[in-house]
Amino acid sequence: MDGRQRKNEGNAVSTTRVHFGDSREILKRFSANSINLIVTSPPYADARKKHYDSITPDRYADFLLSFSDEFYRVLKPDGSFVLNIKDKVIDGVRHRYVWDTIERLSLQGWRCVEDYIWLKPNAMPGYWRTRFRDEWEYCFHLTKGKSFYMNQKAVRKPIGDWAEKRLANLNGKSNGRHNSENESGFGRDLRNWKNKEYVLPGNVISVPLVGKNLGHPAVFPLGLPEFFIKLFSKPGDWVLDPFAGSGSTGIAAELLNRNCVLIDNKAEYIDVIEKRLSAVKAGVDRIFVRKGESRTKRAAQITLGLAHADVSTS
Repeated sequence: MDGRQRKNEGNAVSTTRVHFGDSREILKRFSANSINLIVTSPPYADARKKHYDSITPDRYADFLLSFSDEFYRVLKPDGSFVLNIKDKVIDGVRHRYVWDTIERLSLQGWRCVEDYIWLKPNAMPGYWRTRFRDEWEYCFHLTKGKSFYMNQKAVRKPIGDWAEKRLANLNGKSNGRHNSENESGFGRDLRNWKNKEYVLPGNVISVPLVGKNLGHPAVFPLGLPEFFIKLFSKPGDWVLDPFAGSGSTGIAAELLNRNCVLIDNKAEYIDVIEKRLSAVKAGVDRIFVRKGESRTKRAAQITLGLAHADVSTS
């Protein structure tokens, strides 16, 4: 997202609610069908000591499914749930708890619509005798039903320099529809791409890792939640991150003029979120709820409206 896009998205007022606690309990106070989009990255298996008790790979599916009912309840019927999750090498092989988790979520009623890949172009180099470096992670797109909100135009990208030469002189099979040789019914027509400046992206999203940990061991790079927030929500919608960490989802939501709910069970991360959000922009209602007491940070004097209050209680 360039600076001009961010400026245009940030004209209206939005609300951000930050809750300290376990999202399984916090979300019980939220209205059903009140969230448009859930974007989150839960703790890695066997990582982040004392954060949700550092879940072992064998227990990971049980752990994540313990949140599933509340996620499903608060999500709107046309909403989306984007789950960033990373597997782990144990005793020289990939543990398949990620696959097990998604299969079990499907059995609970979630529809796993698509698997996106987050490509990390600046992943840490190294040497491993039996494999190469990890430079990608899963981002699963789940929904409650077949019909869901999706704005593909919001994430279009430049077609690229290749198009000018490739499409300049179409001839032979290139100058018409070319059907698949195996008679599958699929085909392509390069003429449709002439004079186009933007095209839809693929399902591999290239976003560099954050260079500094910013008070958190695994900071969500801003570009990742930005992509999904633009794709699966509208300005004024409500975005939830139930494992908020350093608050990157909240920053992306505010810059894109979405309302946001951030929840984390570590008090020090709530402090990190508060510090990072304070540097984002003015004109945002920010409400911090710690141990049942709310503290409001306002970048402007704005009254919290009924539409916002309906989402949850503090």
